[in-house]
Amino acid sequence: MSLPDALLTLYPVLGGVPDAATVLDGIAPVDLPARYLLFTEGQPCQGFPLVLSGAIRVYKQAENGREMPLYRVLPGESCIVTSGCLVSSVTYNARGVTDAPTQILVLPAHAFSDWLAYPAFRDYVLALFADRIGDLMQRVQEVAFHRLDARLAAALLGHGCSGAHYPCAAG
Repeated sequence: MSLPDALLTLYPVLGGVPDAATVLDGIAPVDLPARYLLFTEGQPCQGFPLVLSGAIRVYKQAENGREMPLYRVLPGESCIVTSGCLVSSVTYNARGVTDAPTQILVLPAHAFSDWLAYPAFRDYVLALFADRIGDLMQRVQEVAFHRLDARLAAALLGHGCSGAHYPCAAG
C-alpha cells in the first residue's frame, strides 16, 4: 500500500513516515463548506488537519467580535495552533474557519504523537513553529518600527508582509 501521489506532492514529509500509508488509508477526506468553524478557543484538539484543497483562516477574536488574523493554512501547509495543542495537550487558543469549500484529512491525535518519533515528521513540525515565529517577528517589527500610514500604503500597494499569509498588521 502506498500514498497517493497527490498527497505526497502536497505533504512530501509523509514519505518519511513508515506507517503513513496504513494510517491515512483508513481516514476519509472531510469536505467542509465555506465559513465552517473548524475549531474555537477552549475546544480540545481532536487531530491534525492536512489541507487538500481550500483554506483555513486562523484568527483571534475579541469579546467585542473584532478579529485579528493570525495566518491561513493552504493545501500542503499545516496549522501551528493545532500542532501546539497536540504537542502540549492543551485546548485551542484561537479559531479556525474555512475561507472557501475545503477538503481535509484529519490525522488522529494519537497518530500525530506516534509520528513525532520519526525524524522527518518531527523536523516538519519543528519547521512549522520556526516559520510561524519568523512570521510573528516580521509582524512585530512592522508594528514596532513602521508608522501606520506607511504600513497601510505598503498593504494597499501589495508590498506589505512579504512572504506571509496574512495582511499587514494595523496598529
